[in-house]
Amino acid sequence: MKTIREPWNREGYYDIPNFWAWDLTSNTFSISDNVNAILSLPSQTINNLDTLKRHLFSLDTKWLDFNVVKELTKDENYFEQKIRLYNADGNFQFFQINGYVELRDEYDYAILLKGTFTHISYLIEHPEKLPAPPVHKTEFELIINGIEAGIWDWDLQYDTVWWSSKFYELLGYEAGEINTSFNAFFNTLLHQDDKAKVEQLIGEHLYQKKPYKTEIRLLCRSGEYKWFQTSGQAMWNKEGKPIKMAGSIIDITETVNYKSSLLKNEFLLNESSKLARIGAWEVDLKTQKVYWSESTKAIHEFPSNLETPSLAEAFLYYPEASRAMVAKAFDETIALGKAFDVSCEFLTYLQNKIWVRVIGSPLFDTQGIIIGVRGVIKNIDEEKQKELFLQDSLKIIHEQNKKLVNFAHIVSHNLRSHTGNLEMVSNFIEECDTEYEQKLLLDNVKQISKQLSETISQLNEVLVTQSQVQQPKVRICFDEMLTKVKSQIQSELVLSSARIKSNFTSCKSVYYIPAYLESILTNLLSNAIQFRKPEVCPEITLSSWIENNKIILQIEDNGVGIDLEKYKYKLFGMHHTFHKHTSGKGFGLFLIKNQLDLMGSKIEVESQENIGTTFKITF
Repeated sequence: MKTIREPWNREGYYDIPNFWAWDLTSNTFSISDNVNAILSLPSQTINNLDTLKRHLFSLDTKWLDFNVVKELTKDENYFEQKIRLYNADGNFQFFQINGYVELRDEYDYAILLKGTFTHISYLIEHPEKLPAPPVHKTEFELIINGIEAGIWDWDLQYDTVWWSSKFYELLGYEAGEINTSFNAFFNTLLHQDDKAKVEQLIGEHLYQKKPYKTEIRLLCRSGEYKWFQTSGQAMWNKEGKPIKMAGSIIDITETVNYKSSLLKNEFLLNESSKLARIGAWEVDLKTQKVYWSESTKAIHEFPSNLETPSLAEAFLYYPEASRAMVAKAFDETIALGKAFDVSCEFLTYLQNKIWVRVIGSPLFDTQGIIIGVRGVIKNIDEEKQKELFLQDSLKIIHEQNKKLVNFAHIVSHNLRSHTGNLEMVSNFIEECDTEYEQKLLLDNVKQISKQLSETISQLNEVLVTQSQVQQPKVRICFDEMLTKVKSQIQSELVLSSARIKSNFTSCKSVYYIPAYLESILTNLLSNAIQFRKPEVCPEITLSSWIENNKIILQIEDNGVGIDLEKYKYKLFGMHHTFHKHTSGKGFGLFLIKNQLDLMGSKIEVESQENIGTTFKITF
């Protein structure tokens, strides 16, 4: 079934003057008792369809025929007819029937009608003598014609409606060009989606005396709907029943469209800000109030349901180093009217560290006085991390190139040295006269070949170290790794009577490449044993701890020490040795430094001759 909204909805329809309803399915007809009063008939004389027909002028009975009404309302929801009823004196009175279809069946035929009747005899018989309603007074006409509002007046007792000329003009009509009844207004002009709202608000105003003011859409002569603000005020009789209501309509189409455009632009701006990770902010210097847009709150990871922080609290989101820079830029803007643009680290509400770009500029009043600072904040963490990664990559590439050049130099120097020696000995062999001399020279060739083999082996070890950097890091227990290394150099420990002590209680493990850590410990312990003081048992102490969020591993010995003033810049070079009484080849520290550099770790050395050496590794 199809339901057509009625003008108002409340209990006690028949308390409304001149109301009627007709259920065509049961042929039940109800009518307000006010019709009897108009006809000077006893109450309830006319109270259904049959009693109405008995008092109806014979030529007008066709309008109350079941089939005629169904056909009349087949294509229209609203209809009007004039009928004549006999009064107590036997004379007929003219009435206008206004009706609308509230409900239709599945075949689209009307099955429930409702409406009003209006006594129009005086208007029919003496139209020239009908006094103008009070609202038509000249003074009032001048007022209402001079404002951009359409005035309406609704007489609830007789269901008559009056519209000012401006009312027609706002809808694009000439005065009197369209029917002026409430039913016509509700069912013809009012937008379908606004009917429920209007009927509810009118009912609440008439019977609960709530204010009536709302925004509606009305159909104009052009065929388009325009937005209007409408408001009204009713008048009640001594019994508290509404008898009259008047009000106005104002065209607000441009305002509604502007608001709609603003909302659309605001939506697009907010969505763009989210995508671009840009937020707006403003500080009122007089009130010290801070404004953050939703995107700014999102960048801060700040709960939207909490009150925006104060200016002092807002600065706390910047770490100390960044805070000083931002505060200085902000103060210069206030003092000098100078805009600022800074990029810095930032700590969110959830304690996540990101990079942001903050741009601000002064806000002036009409007198040119700075009254605030306004700007934007942008999350640039992704871009900054890429930039930092690129810088680190370039640094690594630079270091790798530097090492490559150094390695090429070492290869060139060492191999050239060996090949030069071989070439020279070969020449001597060709020139020698005796087998004894040749034998001595051949022994030199064997020694040079052995040294060449060792050099190639060492260079290969460097290359292996470079390739191992791709291996995954794992958690390595210092105690376990030390036990493994001690087993590998067991013979050196026994022969030297070396004593090794360790204390890893402050930091028991590290994430690292096992092959690297094993190589580092092996070389440092072997060096400590090799470069021990004569007639003194080596004592080596290993310890670990955490310092500035970094893991530290320290290896101390009581060996011969190193003259750092003399050898500081050669300490980690290849084939650099600092003690003539040992057989060191100057390769272990070079390899350690290479491995640590590849992992981004750092090694520091403290040493005194004849006292000992301390190596401090920061992972």
